[in-house]
Amino acid sequence: MSKLSSAVAGAATILGGMTFLTTPQHKTSSSVRTGEGSLRGGSAAQAPVAPEEGHVAAFGLGAAGLVTAVTLAARRPAQSRQQSVVSVCAYDASNEIGACDPLLFWDPIGFCEGGSKEDFDRRRAVELKHGRLCMFASIGMLWPDVFGKFDGYLSPSQGLRFEDVPSGIYAVTKVPLEGWLQILLLAGLIETKLFGDKSFGGPGFAKYGAEPGNFGTGYWGRRIQDPAERRLKLTTELNNGRLAMVAMAGLLIQNGLTGQSPIDQWQSGHISPFNDGQGYFAQFDPSQELGACPPLGYWDPFGMMAFQDEAKFRRNRELELKHGRICMAATIGIIVPDLFGRFDGYLSPANGLKFSDVPSTIDAIYKVPVEGW
Repeated sequence: MSKLSSAVAGAATILGGMTFLTTPQHKTSSSVRTGEGSLRGGSAAQAPVAPEEGHVAAFGLGAAGLVTAVTLAARRPAQSRQQSVVSVCAYDASNEIGACDPLLFWDPIGFCEGGSKEDFDRRRAVELKHGRLCMFASIGMLWPDVFGKFDGYLSPSQGLRFEDVPSGIYAVTKVPLEGWLQILLLAGLIETKLFGDKSFGGPGFAKYGAEPGNFGTGYWGRRIQDPAERRLKLTTELNNGRLAMVAMAGLLIQNGLTGQSPIDQWQSGHISPFNDGQGYFAQFDPSQELGACPPLGYWDPFGMMAFQDEAKFRRNRELELKHGRICMAATIGIIVPDLFGRFDGYLSPANGLKFSDVPSTIDAIYKVPVEGW
């Protein structure tokens, strides 16, 4: 019963109590005396009830009914809430595909704790997608250096050839903006139209409940009927994807530290990224370069070449030579004017400034007009 129904019931109870009220009438003195005589005479006749007493009794009955109705109305929502509470157990994912030797069901972070079947299916679909992408990416890290790159131009308008794109993480810096837009457009079509995962659900995708990672294409176009064989194939794919994710992480880290693709590393013997003059941790030895001579030998008190490669040394050496040449010419300019004299004539005829007016010190910068600078 709703609160409105309970209120109506309470009102009806009050009205029902009021119907038992008699219209108050003024009794005559004779009738009162008759009642008194009957009482004195021991008659069994009952004395009439006073009007005020009838009002109080009826009102008390109605109030009691109203209180009862309100109490019932307050209790019913609580009872309905108690009845609507349903205990839901977390989904047991230990029997799903992928729980195999040697780790069996391995969930160290606790992704599957307290989750439902829909939550597990979504995470399994994401795991499969990342595994498939990393299997393709692992091939892409090796294929160009083993079998070669495409001929021609990747971007004719920018003069970018396929062979100009390195095989590794640094390829992202070579692809032009238009190429990234094409990649994102193709990825969106694959996700939503061509191979959209049916287990994600939601608007624009599909309904919940489908098998994660199943695009309905079968195994090389063949639908496996044997449950044991199908489970084996799915487990193999899942494990290969997991291995590819770990391998791809290692390949990218090594590529970023060494600056070389995996094939380049193996061909050059650059196995370790430390202390071999290559990559992020390369330590070029400048102590054998020009300038390391007695009495100081190789002198680098500020550590300018700590963890630097040869290219960094060449740049620092170029700056050192430029500054040295400028300072040699400046040193001559400090001494020559006072020894051999200055030019005759005016430095700035418009300002009446002669060469002899310019001092051979740092104060000379205040004499040169703006046009001279």
